[in-house]
Amino acid sequence: MKFKGKSFIAIVLTPQIPSEEWFAEIDRIMTRSPGFFIDRPIILDVKGTKVHIDDLEGILEGLNQRSIRVMGIDGIAGTRLKPGMPPSFGGGRLTTDVDVPGPGGDATAAPKAAKVARVTPAAGEAAAAGDPETDDLDDDTNGDARSIVITEPVRSGQSVVHPTGDVTIIGSVSSGAEVIAGGSIHVYGALRGRALAGVSGDEQARIFCTKLDAELVSINGLYQIADDFGADVLNASAQIRFENETLVFERLG
Repeated sequence: MKFKGKSFIAIVLTPQIPSEEWFAEIDRIMTRSPGFFIDRPIILDVKGTKVHIDDLEGILEGLNQRSIRVMGIDGIAGTRLKPGMPPSFGGGRLTTDVDVPGPGGDATAAPKAAKVARVTPAAGEAAAAGDPETDDLDDDTNGDARSIVITEPVRSGQSVVHPTGDVTIIGSVSSGAEVIAGGSIHVYGALRGRALAGVSGDEQARIFCTKLDAELVSINGLYQIADDFGADVLNASAQIRFENETLVFERLG
């Protein structure tokens, strides 16, 4: 028998007690992007939260009601988990924490809701760190492993994952699609899906697009959803950068 390993991008949710405001933020994200948590590996991180096991049971039930399936729980011994709870889970390498923007766009006003992690395999053959993970997309690296070029649109349901460098899309990114890059993201077309740049902790990463109509954008773990974008940059050529723990949106041209 031969064991193999794979690397995955997971969403790591960090609950807060009392959980009402935390769930309200989860609901807000799902209202704007209903498919955001669908078919994604979800880890619940309770390290340092002092969440009681009974509270944890209620949180898992609340997530289950929202069709958010938790594959594992980090930060708690497996012997403390009740029957039927997801297993204890650890070993992932986290990026920086994500502070969810409040209603006014203040990134520090709302409780932490999510982090992006790359979960590494425990044994076997790991995926090469420099290999982009895509769904049948052609790319032209031009001999530079730190950047990739996708020469066609990214359709709904597709993902482009390149955690070691920049990603350039010659075409649009459809709603329900996502682009994840360790460096900057360049979209020569409409950006309607999700764009996560600087996921390896690069504060200098930026997002550029010909038309900004995204569901969610993120740089270095800090993200905003479309409801918080300024009206001056919506449907316009724009760049997004990380500065002083906030996302700065600038119209181009």
